[in-house]
Amino acid sequence: MLNSFVYWRATHPLVFISVHLLFGLGIASILPKFKNEEAFYLAIIILIFSILYLLMVTRKSIKDGSLPILNSLLLMSWGICIKWAFQTKNNFHIPYPETAIIHARQWIIEKVGENIKNQEAKGFSLAILIGNKSDMDKILVNAYLQLGIIHIIAISGMHLEILFKNLSRITKLLPRQKIFLWMELLILLLTVWTYTFIAFGSPSIIRASLFFSIYIIGKFMETPSFMLNTIAAGVLMLLLFDHDKISNIGLQLSYAAVIGIHIFYKPFYNLLTIDNPIIQFLWSNCCVSLSAQIATLPILAFHFHQIAGWVLVSNFIMVPLSNFILYGLGILLLLPTKFSIAAFWGSLIEKYIHFFNVFVTNWFKQTNAGNVIIEMNHFDIIIYYAVLLFLYLWLYLKQTIYLIWVLAFICLYVVMKLFS
Repeated sequence: MLNSFVYWRATHPLVFISVHLLFGLGIASILPKFKNEEAFYLAIIILIFSILYLLMVTRKSIKDGSLPILNSLLLMSWGICIKWAFQTKNNFHIPYPETAIIHARQWIIEKVGENIKNQEAKGFSLAILIGNKSDMDKILVNAYLQLGIIHIIAISGMHLEILFKNLSRITKLLPRQKIFLWMELLILLLTVWTYTFIAFGSPSIIRASLFFSIYIIGKFMETPSFMLNTIAAGVLMLLLFDHDKISNIGLQLSYAAVIGIHIFYKPFYNLLTIDNPIIQFLWSNCCVSLSAQIATLPILAFHFHQIAGWVLVSNFIMVPLSNFILYGLGILLLLPTKFSIAAFWGSLIEKYIHFFNVFVTNWFKQTNAGNVIIEMNHFDIIIYYAVLLFLYLWLYLKQTIYLIWVLAFICLYVVMKLFS
């Protein structure tokens, strides 16, 4: 029973809800367009009738086994309702302390500017801290992009993970009484979302913030943890608040990378048994990078028609090295400006950033990035992710039928390409 699809579906309800809502949004996007008022009232009518229909047939459908189909139709109709009801505006709007956030950003900019004098290093520091890439050299940004490591200078889940892990180590020192557990929860949530707002809430960091918030709250409430369910909860919240964000390329890449790491990291990592802690760490980084690239490849191929040929090597080498810059800048923000301590520390960071950027630039010039041209259409993407889905089910449920489905989709793709 534990390795059955029914059990998996019962433990991942948010996965099914969010996936069906996404299907509904996709259906609505290809249906005829309506005026705002017409679409809103039509959405309300569909919503009411779908609920009434479900209530009328639920008892009968439980007996004949058709309830899952009805649930799917209902959820997809809700996805259509969301798309039609909120065509030109966000579903909901949450106010935030804009003035305080602007002051915090300005304080970071001034603190970095006082202690890092070199313009290139200063621009890099602000990009990696708060996502401000306006002062960065365009050629350097292009080098990061072509090598597939642009996420280093774009605020993403990597930055929030470092902040969350280090803050968690500090809050763990608090006593384990209820009042202190509430205090820990409040500190973590406030810090995560304050940093998100300081970074002006790019879609990728909003994804990471939702993920960490749901994870923290779930852990505090001592509920069972299913990582895909947590990821799907973030998707669901984005759909309910602003469904147009789903079309953002950065958000798509962010979610795809996280899901890919969750699904394929452990199978890849378990391929080798390594006792040496250094080699183990390097192999772990390699598996993370490979898992993320497998999941994001179709999105990159569809939107950009190419992928970085050196992406695995560049992520394997540069991501761990970039973490030193993040830690160094974090320490710089905490150091007092008196006694020239911050200025000395800033000069060290400046030299390291210069070395880091020279290394990236020379690597880019020597290899010329080696981009691989890959073009994928909607049909290719559907087949690719269907194969990944059934591979995941096969790895999780250990049932041969899912491996047969993988082979069936591969054969379908080959036949369609042969006769197209």
